[in-house]
Amino acid sequence: MQETAMTKPDTQQARYQQGLNLLALIGGENFDGPINNLAKLSTKMARFTVEFPYGDVLSDKSLDLKTRQICTISSLITQGSNQSQLKFHMKGLLNVGGTPDDLVEIMYLSTAVVGFPAAINAIGLVREIFAELSIGYTPKPGNTNDDHDRYSTGLMVFKALMQEPSSPYVSTLSKDSPELAKWSMEFFFGDILYREGLDFSTKQLAIISMLATYGNRTKTLIQHMRATLAGGVDLDQLVEALIQLSVYSGFPTALNAFAALAVAVDHNESNELESNVQESDTRVSESHSVRLERGLAALVASSGASGEKVIRSFDDIAPDIGRMIVEHSYGDIFWRQNLDLKTRELTACAALAGKGTKTTETPLRVHINAAISAGASREEVLETLLNLLPYCGYPSIQDAISIATKELSARGI
Repeated sequence: MQETAMTKPDTQQARYQQGLNLLALIGGENFDGPINNLAKLSTKMARFTVEFPYGDVLSDKSLDLKTRQICTISSLITQGSNQSQLKFHMKGLLNVGGTPDDLVEIMYLSTAVVGFPAAINAIGLVREIFAELSIGYTPKPGNTNDDHDRYSTGLMVFKALMQEPSSPYVSTLSKDSPELAKWSMEFFFGDILYREGLDFSTKQLAIISMLATYGNRTKTLIQHMRATLAGGVDLDQLVEALIQLSVYSGFPTALNAFAALAVAVDHNESNELESNVQESDTRVSESHSVRLERGLAALVASSGASGEKVIRSFDDIAPDIGRMIVEHSYGDIFWRQNLDLKTRELTACAALAGKGTKTTETPLRVHINAAISAGASREEVLETLLNLLPYCGYPSIQDAISIATKELSARGI
């Protein structure tokens, strides 16, 4: 077999050695510890873990190692239950030239694409890494100026990041839910994607890795693929990011992502952005202070927790995430009166139990206690979870019931 321009080694031993060298670069000290432990059970799996991911995929020069690690971290955060591998690759990002700020920015990005529980859990890992490596980290200050209009900022960011006018996007969402359209522009684009810690291509490839890993987000995935290509990212780079998904999220995920890419490429061949399109949406966002005050009140009403304590718990790594939890989750959404508090908390329990990942275990405990405080009985809490059995299967609900009964017992219920 003749070697390609990418110069992949032909022999199995050469592939293994190339993979081992790259693993050493990414893994740093004790890089081969997990592989050696794995070899005690299966030498075949240990060899394959080095040859294919590192010797074949990550060694391809079409995508730099820093970007590859960011894509890997994005995929693992989305999965929600692979904390050991996630921590390994977080350290790997630092080993190949990534910065602490890069790590933290991925956490912010995941709040909007995957949800706060995944980001909160990952921040705990980042905190551990900084302590282990003696990294003194000073977070960047966020923008909490009440004169800063998040909605108009979102419109601007949408056009720059998505490479198209925002009007069709807003109009489509508004037909079903004006609130969803508003929050999408304010929070997703105006708060999260407005952040400047990651450049255009890295931010888009991270989002694409999250969406593809999550699955069944085809429309949004195609939109971001189209924007990525229209923004000047080389097709080969995007292809490499999708190939890498086969390693960390499996071949079905990667193949589905390639099907989406085929649609995105076809669309981009016949569509160009008209730069003279004028945005006519003139809505104005509520101020940070109004949302914060409302969020603090809603947080106290639902769980009795000190809002200040929630906000300050992220100060060392990502202070804006604490503020966003209070302002957005509670100040925008949970304070609304269209659902009574007990029903709202029980639906939160159902959503978290349904996902059933490691990252949702602590939030599930929090919202079970909030449901009890809102008047839910033992029977109502358990029935909410049992109702999920036909939709989520027995293993995840057995775990959720175990969590619930421990919380109920701790409160003497």
